[in-house]
Amino acid sequence: MDQTTGPLPQESLSHTFGVMSDTLHYSSPSNYVSPAYFPQSHHSTHMHAMTTSPRPESGAQRKRPKYTRSKTGCLTCRAKKIKCDEAKPNCVRCVHGQRECTWPEGVPARKKPTSKREPAADMNLDIRPSTAGSSSVSDASTPPTRDITPPTKREPMEVNIPSLASRRHSEPMLQLPTVATDASAARRTSLISSSAPSHAYPLHPSAHTQMLPAIPEFSTSYSAHQSYHSAYPVNSHHMQTPSLVLPRATPHHGHFSSQRHIDVSSNTPSWPAPLMQPDPLEPYFTSVQERTLIRHYCDNAMSIIMAFPHENPVVAANLQFVFDHVGGSDSAVESLRMALLGTAAVHQSFMFSRVGQRGADEAMQLALSFRNKSKRLLAAACSTSDGLQSDVALGAAVAIVLIDIFSAGQNWAATLNLAKSLIHMRGGPAVLLARSPHSKPGTVSGVWRARLLLEIVAVYELFGCLANGQEPTLLSPNVSSWWVENANANDSRSYVEKVFGMSRQLIPLLARVIAFVARVLHKRSRIKELGDTMTDADDANNARALYALLDNWTGRTENSPPRITMGDSVYRNVAQIMLLRDVLCLGPEDALVQQHADTVLSLCMDCGQCRMSVDLNWPVIIAGSQVFGSNRARVLSIFQYFRAQCCYEIETAEHIVLQVWKRLDEKMPGADWRSVLSDHDLRALIL
Repeated sequence: MDQTTGPLPQESLSHTFGVMSDTLHYSSPSNYVSPAYFPQSHHSTHMHAMTTSPRPESGAQRKRPKYTRSKTGCLTCRAKKIKCDEAKPNCVRCVHGQRECTWPEGVPARKKPTSKREPAADMNLDIRPSTAGSSSVSDASTPPTRDITPPTKREPMEVNIPSLASRRHSEPMLQLPTVATDASAARRTSLISSSAPSHAYPLHPSAHTQMLPAIPEFSTSYSAHQSYHSAYPVNSHHMQTPSLVLPRATPHHGHFSSQRHIDVSSNTPSWPAPLMQPDPLEPYFTSVQERTLIRHYCDNAMSIIMAFPHENPVVAANLQFVFDHVGGSDSAVESLRMALLGTAAVHQSFMFSRVGQRGADEAMQLALSFRNKSKRLLAAACSTSDGLQSDVALGAAVAIVLIDIFSAGQNWAATLNLAKSLIHMRGGPAVLLARSPHSKPGTVSGVWRARLLLEIVAVYELFGCLANGQEPTLLSPNVSSWWVENANANDSRSYVEKVFGMSRQLIPLLARVIAFVARVLHKRSRIKELGDTMTDADDANNARALYALLDNWTGRTENSPPRITMGDSVYRNVAQIMLLRDVLCLGPEDALVQQHADTVLSLCMDCGQCRMSVDLNWPVIIAGSQVFGSNRARVLSIFQYFRAQCCYEIETAEHIVLQVWKRLDEKMPGADWRSVLSDHDLRALIL
């Protein structure tokens, strides 16, 4: 199949996005002033005063003032015809000239006069008194000369990145990229790592004990950051940390010397400490606010995105997109950047609201601002053929949908439809994978990254079908071969199990159940009066067949993490509840329905207590809508556990269940979660 290279049809985008040319200002690199432009300073006594005056020729003679012969000094100075300072027992002249200082007999001893240059002596500066006019001056009387040896090579300064041992083994690690686009970035690169091989993402962090974590740990306390919204406005892209200008030690610029000779044998001079060390994230996230948010994203993404928190390929893929581009010239990359910042802002808002801190509303407004910018930039990227064929555009769409999920699960449909359109315009999932480049070992790139994005979009669509009652398309039987078949030899890795916490083999079966239930419900909505027809009998038989298939399904159990095994059991029981309630029309009080609901809630409680509750909200909604009495307290307890790893979508989930309970208790019609979604026009995408 030929790959489509034309732009996305305007009619499919104009209703979704408006094109915005959003450019970010990046300040120019810090200017380095060549030593040739330093002014000559002949009166400064500071030990760091620099001079570039050429070394005088050995035969050149300085013009010295004529002094009178010393008549009261030591005998040595009298013989040398130089002025003696008459210090006892050895004058300064003789000390510096390394001569024996002798005095005539009978000369009264007196204290050494206080030198006005003692402060300079404290700084290890060589004090050189003037000499009397004589051609036979000592070595100590020669003028100071510059040391022709270049300054000692300085080691790279620390950038306050915590050591690997201080990180939790469960946290992801990303190796920072090297940047050498300009002088400032080159200096910044030398402070990070001069030998970084690639933008590697170690899939097993504990095995890479010598690799620096790219993103430092960010404090889990938010009390110090609750007012960052007012301190750093949304458009503060010009705020940066002061750049550090380090001295250069090169053959042309390394021959600096102070006006007075520095005794390097006793004390090695140190450069003045910088006011602030450079942040390695600054080239990619220019403002303090952005760097605060992206650190929050990296510190919390494992617990809110990954169902099995062992590794985080989502963060690895997203940040490599960003680290591969500096300057804001790529609209798709900028769209992804804005979406990542919006995700962090949503999570911060939810955490503020949980503990009752001020700033939750401001953080939510900030998140929506980043989301809107991201959508406009994505529309601009999709207006070009390169943008349509770019994995980063697909990644940006996925990141925007995640903001919508965390923002109570609303307004997600248009962006998810755009993501599916991008996939179809590249030939569909199978063609997209076949045309993806090979992946680099140790990274989430190439075809591995393409499969990760495709699997996320497919599962998002699957859960969206629970809300809107539609059939999934990416996992429909006629196109789902890409899910189980490899596109090429390099297409050998899938992350869906650890992202969503269930087996890959189970997801197509869930898609069959959801599509079947959607068809049955759609048919019933068109037929007001149902009778005992052959079609209904067929539906019942198909429902029983699917129920038995789920009951007998056994996934891959060897080497499967307990969280994935539990996730399989949870979703199999949820699918069976849907068949019993929606197709076979059993009531919530039915013993079989109650049995499946109890199994789901027990497993979800275990996952919540182990802090592995990501992507289990829908099971609690469906199972929790079937319970009565004391079991309802258990459902509320599960929601409380889940709040530690969710955002505002947990509030939507709890609201749906509470509305179902109200209708059940009051014997109202539509006492089920589907009717509540429809009546309240929620259509929420919840995971």
